[in-house]
Amino acid sequence: MRSGASWRRLAAVRLPSLVLLVAIAVSWQLVVTVGDINPTLLPGPAGVVEQLGEVWQVGLLQSAFVSTMYALGVGLLLGVVAGILLGLLIGLLPRVDLATSPYMWGLFSTPDIALVPIVILWFGFGDTTKIGMVFLAVTIPLALNCKDGVRMIDQSLLRAAASFCANRRDVFVKVIMPSTIPSIATGIRNGISRGFVGVLVVEMTVGTTGLGREVMYAMRQFNTARMFAFVIVLVAIAVVLITISKRLESYASRWREEVSL
Repeated sequence: MRSGASWRRLAAVRLPSLVLLVAIAVSWQLVVTVGDINPTLLPGPAGVVEQLGEVWQVGLLQSAFVSTMYALGVGLLLGVVAGILLGLLIGLLPRVDLATSPYMWGLFSTPDIALVPIVILWFGFGDTTKIGMVFLAVTIPLALNCKDGVRMIDQSLLRAAASFCANRRDVFVKVIMPSTIPSIATGIRNGISRGFVGVLVVEMTVGTTGLGREVMYAMRQFNTARMFAFVIVLVAIAVVLITISKRLESYASRWREEVSL
């Protein structure tokens, strides 16, 4: 149970963001009201909230949310496993690193939308396409981060392990993996961002079920308030995902702070 001081610290951290959110909503409504702006171009926040309630009541928001998060969750899980294994393999084998790095960075720099036709060709239409897109979007950045983490291990730790006659398994489990965890956590954070973008790109371009599809459908119906409502949901999900990934990264890296102290 949180103490009074803990609640005060939490309020001090969250209050500025909440005040800014209220200020943006009030300014938004003032601009729409005073400027008499056509709701098709810019709806007011009241209209957007009304649409949020409507899509919630008919179950449209829940079904789209589940579809998007299912593809993101499965693709993220598969991508994390593949990215860590690939990153460890490349990091531990310098010649493989030398051979694969240019292609890995090339794939990392390729826009997600350029990969959509390939993913459709491989997986067809439906959830499998979204999962495949998230898998690709997560695996590459995570493998690069994991590989860099292995390559940047403090050599003095490896020499210390060798001086104590540690075998390969002990070196991997007790030196390499703990030293690589912060890089893996950073890669997962990047992967979550890229995976979220990837699943939305597929939903918006292919028209499969999900939040991205609902945004595009509302736009084609000129229902701007509903489009804003789904975009706000996407922003909220992104904020939650980034917050979770940052906490994961901080948790995984806490031992570095303890060591520096």
